[in-house]
Amino acid sequence: MSTRAPLPVNVICGYLGAGKTTLLNRLLTQSEERIIVMVNDFGDIAVDAALVSARSADTIQLSNGCICCSMAGGMFDAFERALSLRETADRLVIEASGVAEPARLTAFARAEPDLDCRAVVAVVDPFTLEQRLQDGRICGVVRRQIEGADVVYLSRSDRQPDERSRKACTRVMLANPASAIHDAMGKAFLKAMDAPHVDMTVSTLPAHAHADLFSRATLLQDAAPEREGFLDRLRAAALSLHRAKGFVRFASEEAPSLVQLAGGEITVCKPPNDPGPGPAVRLVLIGTDDAALRRFRTKQATLEPLPARSGTT
Repeated sequence: MSTRAPLPVNVICGYLGAGKTTLLNRLLTQSEERIIVMVNDFGDIAVDAALVSARSADTIQLSNGCICCSMAGGMFDAFERALSLRETADRLVIEASGVAEPARLTAFARAEPDLDCRAVVAVVDPFTLEQRLQDGRICGVVRRQIEGADVVYLSRSDRQPDERSRKACTRVMLANPASAIHDAMGKAFLKAMDAPHVDMTVSTLPAHAHADLFSRATLLQDAAPEREGFLDRLRAAALSLHRAKGFVRFASEEAPSLVQLAGGEITVCKPPNDPGPGPAVRLVLIGTDDAALRRFRTKQATLEPLPARSGTT
């Protein structure tokens, strides 16, 4: 048995588009620790792993599935890899997929004696929380993420607080009164992350296999699309999609852009890291409406078939 102290591990969860990768990159920039990052992309393209800051000690990718549903074997293999880097790292941070639930993930971590499960962080977008909680298909996932967290981070702190943000804070306190709520990265937040995880999940909402709730599709296209036409199609589908993210090299542009849809808003910017070679369009679409995913297509490309639904838990 190893005589080394267990490796501290934090789980960062939060619904699709809440701002997990943004928080993770701020953590990598501000923390003095050497952090191993484990990234779980729900889609087939490892978009999130490509967006993680180069300041991480190492990045472990888990793609094409939700680790709390169907990737238990891959999870333990990834833990073994992280522990093999113990001499050069101080902490492991898991950025879970947008549909992952912390209770299942912490159970995996606690089963590994060389890991020390610290605070679970749920990232909440205060400007879309009420909408998510009123959606009967996904409200259970969102509530369990909040209820299973030790720390709740309210994202988009650069926005002017309004009634939605105040209501979101109240919602969080009612759902999990024991959680510490933060809206900025600072010493208090970093200290809260280091507290031991306390499993206080009391939800009576039924858990569902995420394959029964969510569908995903991957849009791959070799031809570079016209910028405005492509974004117009994405805007038209915005209300039906919960998340879209990936890389698009638009016509007459040499470098690919990072294109994201979150909370009904589209952003286009320069990727923080080179996404590497690939088709002009590499976009992951996630939602609860199969038909909406299939409608977003171009004349030059079609969506890959949606994965078969399963009852895997």
